[in-house]
Amino acid sequence: MKAKNLITAVAAFALAGSAFAAGNTEYVDFSNVQSVKTRAEVRAELEQARQQGQLAQTEYVEFNHVASTRTRDDVRKEAIRAARGDSATSTYFGG
Repeated sequence: MKAKNLITAVAAFALAGSAFAAGNTEYVDFSNVQSVKTRAEVRAELEQARQQGQLAQTEYVEFNHVASTRTRDDVRKEAIRAARGDSATSTYFGG
């Protein structure tokens, strides 16, 4: 009986996995497409579009040099208060 249940479960998972793998996208084979531009031409067009502001803005923001307004000790004290549940002004306070 246990073996039958195991086989049924494995079959169900296999069917569920293949259903998710199908997706809604088609595979398009571009291996036979002949390029009409060189890599240098494409890069030049990209740079020109960038200079003219024709490229869509990305959502990537680099935060390497962000100045903090609080000291490390202040942040530690706040974390300890939050862990103890002493902070009634917490964003997640509410019971």
